[in-house]
Amino acid sequence: MACFAALLLSLVPAPAKALDHWRAIDILRDRLAANGVRVKQRDCGQRGLQGLYHPSSETIVVCRVHSDPVAVWNTLAHEATHRMQVCRGGPITDPRHHRAMAATLANRAPLEWRSLQSYPARERLSELEARYTAQLPPDQVIRLFDRYCGRRSSAGLAFRTPSLR
Repeated sequence: MACFAALLLSLVPAPAKALDHWRAIDILRDRLAANGVRVKQRDCGQRGLQGLYHPSSETIVVCRVHSDPVAVWNTLAHEATHRMQVCRGGPITDPRHHRAMAATLANRAPLEWRSLQSYPARERLSELEARYTAQLPPDQVIRLFDRYCGRRSSAGLAFRTPSLR
């Protein structure tokens, strides 16, 4: 019986991590909506496409290709970074950090780094920021969104960023 219990526990996924990401997704989606951005989920026909941000319609699309909440979070955080760039009117990072960001991405997310190389040079900084930011902990991404795009209620009162812990 003890062996069965140990086996059962090893097969049960740790729900806290998944719940944290679902909660972070809800928080960021609410922030985006308060900022006038619609978040949609749909089937995207383009191979490899995980999401997109369309600034003129203020819409983020998360493609139905993700198998877990971490992947959904990464796509939403990536596309929200493009919104932050629009709110800021350009890059959201200090140019002195770009080389370190690129090196970190190459070491920690080599597939992201390789796919970045396929973008035209004029789009690489925007994509570097989005890919790097998507790797940050959710609470940091939400704080960045609040910093660059603001967060206000309909009554004009600022909201506190709730802790994800």
